[in-house]
Amino acid sequence: MEPDWTPVQAIAAKLLENGDRLADDLLARQHRTVPGLDGSLGPDDTRAHARWLIRAYLRGVSERRSPTAEQIARCEAYGELRAKHGIAVSAVVQGYHDAHRELWQRLICDMVARPGVEPALLASTFGHALQWLNCTVEAMSRGFQSQAADNRSARERATHQLVMLLESGETSSDRVRSVAAGLGFDPDGSFVAVHGHPPAGPAGGPDACPLPGTRLLQSADVTAALGAPAPAERWGIGAERSGLSGARRSIADAKLAHAALPDRGGRLDFTDSWSVCLPQAHREAIDPLVDAARELARARPHLLEAVVAFADARFSVSPAARVLMIHPNTLSYRLDQWHRLTGMDPRSVSGLAQSLYLAR
Repeated sequence: MEPDWTPVQAIAAKLLENGDRLADDLLARQHRTVPGLDGSLGPDDTRAHARWLIRAYLRGVSERRSPTAEQIARCEAYGELRAKHGIAVSAVVQGYHDAHRELWQRLICDMVARPGVEPALLASTFGHALQWLNCTVEAMSRGFQSQAADNRSARERATHQLVMLLESGETSSDRVRSVAAGLGFDPDGSFVAVHGHPPAGPAGGPDACPLPGTRLLQSADVTAALGAPAPAERWGIGAERSGLSGARRSIADAKLAHAALPDRGGRLDFTDSWSVCLPQAHREAIDPLVDAARELARARPHLLEAVVAFADARFSVSPAARVLMIHPNTLSYRLDQWHRLTGMDPRSVSGLAQSLYLAR
């Protein structure tokens, strides 16, 4: 049996008398205390929604009912509007929670001050208030996420257009500068391109076989943009270059670095590894010349492992042997075998460079 709801109705009616002022005070406080909440959305739109939400909340609790379909739709539309203006969903959710806490405190303080209020009334009031909070926050979040997905899709399309224009050689036209500026880039600033994909998702899922894509970064740390390194990711990172013509060159860098990645994946920065990356631009000419050596490396991988260890140890046999946990004489024998079977002398600059090409 529901407790007598008269005290709740009386308190809600009293708060409604000053509902607009209460909403304005709450909003002003949130803009001072909630990071990221005060964005580019006009103050009239924000104030109108806050005032409406306070009135709807108090009336809903007073009438012991859930939000209507129209009220849910209005919260979804507000979430979409916030996403369009680039305001973080966490800031909006915190704003909703803060408003709920303030209203609940005012309700509970007035109720406790009234003589003879039953504990069941407090519990029931809290249940209705919490239901309103959950329903409105979920609706706002749905609208926000839907619009955010549209924003990402639109940005991805615009980024793809910019990359295609740059790769076609269009680096100075008004069109390409407009597309770059529309994405928030300074056309005359420095660019870094990345090409590749994150780790594959679960088998059978939409991300099980991700396709490589190209992204452009500006005034951003690559690690921050890509996240922490993860197993099985594949990212080629271009050199930082100036202007849109530099962005075009960085895209080519990133794709060469991506092509030079080892089978295990990882990240390869063109700036640090250009000597390894550049041969990828001529694979059609180089690969037929090293097919036999590549087959040997697949059949006898320990020989190429010895060459790589020798290079990593700065051409010193003993440290390389320690890494592979073999005797130095064994390492020397494997280097000799590689030379004899492939014609590539790992102890010479050219032979070592040719051998390391096969290690990628």
